[in-house]
Amino acid sequence: MYQPDYNELVQSWNKTLEVLAMFAKVPVALIMKVEDNVISVFSKNDHLENPYNIGDCENLDGSGLYCEHVIKTQKLLSISNALVDENWKDNPDIKLNMISYLGLPISAGDATPFGTICILDNKPHSYSEPVIKLLETIKHSFEAQLKLLHQQKQAFEQLQFEELATLIRGIAHELNTPLGNCITAVDVANLSITNTQQSLENKSLGQKALYKALETMANTNELLTRNLTICAHKIRILQDLLYTKAQSSKSPFSLKQLADTLTNHLTQPLKDTNAKLEVSYSPSKSECEIEIDLLKQVLFILLQNSMEHAFLGVEKPRIKIDMQDYNGILKIYYTDNGIGIEDDQINAIFTPFYKGKNNHTGMGLGLSIAKKIVTQQLQGNISVIDSNEGVHFLLSLPK
Repeated sequence: MYQPDYNELVQSWNKTLEVLAMFAKVPVALIMKVEDNVISVFSKNDHLENPYNIGDCENLDGSGLYCEHVIKTQKLLSISNALVDENWKDNPDIKLNMISYLGLPISAGDATPFGTICILDNKPHSYSEPVIKLLETIKHSFEAQLKLLHQQKQAFEQLQFEELATLIRGIAHELNTPLGNCITAVDVANLSITNTQQSLENKSLGQKALYKALETMANTNELLTRNLTICAHKIRILQDLLYTKAQSSKSPFSLKQLADTLTNHLTQPLKDTNAKLEVSYSPSKSECEIEIDLLKQVLFILLQNSMEHAFLGVEKPRIKIDMQDYNGILKIYYTDNGIGIEDDQINAIFTPFYKGKNNHTGMGLGLSIAKKIVTQQLQGNISVIDSNEGVHFLLSLPK
C-alpha cells in the first residue's frame, strides 16, 4: 500500500511552528497526529522549554488531553489558565506545566481527521485575535499540503491499478494459447479413451483401431508436454522479471570499481556470442553509493534486450556502457550498434507487454521492469536519447 513520505513535510512544518511560537510568544507549538486511536507528536518547534518529543504518544479515548477535545468537537479550543478552569484543572498536560492552550483541528486530504495544530504556554496566556488568525492560516496551509499528498496517493494507486490490469491482461494473453492447446489435448484424449472403452465393451476393438488410439494418445501427450513447457517457461520469465531483488546494503565505491564489477557481470552472458562489450568511465574523485545488484539487473535487461532484438543482420554487434559523475548524479550511457528503435515506438517501449516490430519471441516485459527498478528502487530516471546508430539509453541515478 502507498504510504506518503512525510519527512520533507515534517521538516517544513517544524520551521513554520518555530515562527508561530515566536509570534505567539509561547514555548510550545505542535502538530498532533491521530492514527488507530493513538495521538502522537508529529511536528514541533525547537525550544528549551518544550517538553514534547516527536513520537510521544497517548491513547486518545478518555485521555483528558486538550487535543482530544479538539479532535472530537472539530472546533477551536482556547484555555487561558487550566489551573483555575474546573473543566481542565486535571488535564494531563498540566504535569508538564502546560497550563494554557490554543488549538484547531486539522483534516487530512480525504477530509478525515488528521490531528491538531496547537500552541501551549507554561504560564497564563490569553490568546489575541492576530494569533488565532495566524493559527487558522497555518492550519489551512497544512491542510492544503495534506490534500496534495492525498491526491498524489490516489494518482499513484490508480497508476498501480492500471499497471496491474495491464499485467493481468498480458499474462492472460501469453498463457491463453498454450493453455487452450492443453485443454484441447485433454478433450481429444478423453474422447479417444471413451471410444476405446466402448470398443472394448462391444468386443469390436481391432488391432488397427488400437494402434490409432495409441497414436492419438501419444500425439495428445506430446501436445500437452510441449504447451505445458511453454507455460512453465513463460512463468519463469515472469518470476525472473517481476520478483526483483530486495535492496542490499549500500557501500561506497569508485567508478573504476563499478566498471570492473559491471564488466565481470555482463561479460558472462556474451561469452557464446560475437558481441563485444566495452565499459568505460570518466575519472572522478568522489565515490558512489548505489544498490549495485539492482543496477546490474537493469543493465542485464538492457543487454538482453539488445541481444534478442537489436542485432538482427548486424555482423559485429557492439555494446558500450559509459559512466560519468555529473554534479552528484551518476549518468550511465548505454548504447548498441543495432537496428535501433523507431520514433513511433519510443513512447511505448517501457509499457508492460509492449512488443516492438522486432520482438517475435519475448514477452515485452524487460524494459518496463528496468524502468520500475530505476524509478522506484534506485530513485532515478531512465530515458531514450536520439541516436544516429542503434539504441541509446540514459540512466540518471542519485549517488
